[in-house]
Amino acid sequence: MSSVEKEILNILDEFMARVYPDVIGSVIVRRDGLPIASRMTGEFNIKLVGAMIAIAKNTVERLGAELTIGEPIITIMQYSKNSLLMVPLSKDLVLTAITKQEPNLGLIMLEIDRIRGRLVKVLSE
Repeated sequence: MSSVEKEILNILDEFMARVYPDVIGSVIVRRDGLPIASRMTGEFNIKLVGAMIAIAKNTVERLGAELTIGEPIITIMQYSKNSLLMVPLSKDLVLTAITKQEPNLGLIMLEIDRIRGRLVKVLSE
């Protein structure tokens, strides 16, 4: 494992510790659906998560372009059992947090803001 991979996982571990138990998984996914780093406490198939996040990312970006409302900053999708928060890290990468039902979204978004810059910096190396 490279030093960059270790740093990314350390940042995700820190994030998960600060938002536990509200966040049950975090993953960084490439535009093509391949996960590059993840920390999951729930029972999710990481390859399936990556593929579905890539589809959602592309759809959200197209929605913004077609409606000429700009680029996504954060996307929150609430479902009956869990929620997903997607935050672009670059044109090709997205950070996704999978939460439990009725999470503290304010805290999660605060912590995402705290780690986003660090992740962008490490991923650009």
